[in-house]
Amino acid sequence: MTLELDVAPDKPVAAHERLPFRVRLADGPQDVLRAVEIRSAAYSRHLPHVGEALREPEAEDFRSDVLLLIAERKLDRQVIGTLRLEPNTNGPLRVEAETVFPESFRNRRLVETSRLGVENGSTGTMVTVALVKAAFEICRACNIDHTISVGRRSMAEVFRSMCFDVLAGPLRMSFAKNVPLWIFCASVQDWQARLDAKDHAHATFIGRSKHPDIAIDYGKAFATFGRP
Repeated sequence: MTLELDVAPDKPVAAHERLPFRVRLADGPQDVLRAVEIRSAAYSRHLPHVGEALREPEAEDFRSDVLLLIAERKLDRQVIGTLRLEPNTNGPLRVEAETVFPESFRNRRLVETSRLGVENGSTGTMVTVALVKAAFEICRACNIDHTISVGRRSMAEVFRSMCFDVLAGPLRMSFAKNVPLWIFCASVQDWQARLDAKDHAHATFIGRSKHPDIAIDYGKAFATFGRP
């Protein structure tokens, strides 16, 4: 199912841009293995012991209610980025086992974005922003209320600059080999407005530019997360 969803519904299109890579949902075990490879390499650059532990797929990678995004270079179809989306549809988020969320999150539709990994080099930032854009468009289309993310201290400023709020931290989380992490959140419906208000450098890319190379199978997304 193809839908025109990669521009905020109340914003005019500022540009049609082609990317040197494609973003899509992983399709089958081979895609999962390719995502795991770039994920492990990315974590190994900063946390070698975590990267080593992530050389094999996790159980979450194969759950029927989880979506796995991959960015695939056009030139050679090499996977150069990945991001996992896990909802609270069938139970609490993984991160909720590590802390108690505020009461305002009760009965909300949440998605935890995790295991972000991109190749090293100049294209890494663009790939990251494209993956984040794809994740938010999926969440918006599926009527998700908030996205939840975790990150190390070095990522805190990045999340804040992207208009995320700090929900909790630092916490030593078991699924991250007890590395101290912070929990960040963003309202799916309000996020673009916050980027615009801040005149963020990526506001146009995320909310007012069409990217045919961000090609999401919304039939699969709706079947996985539900459709409003």
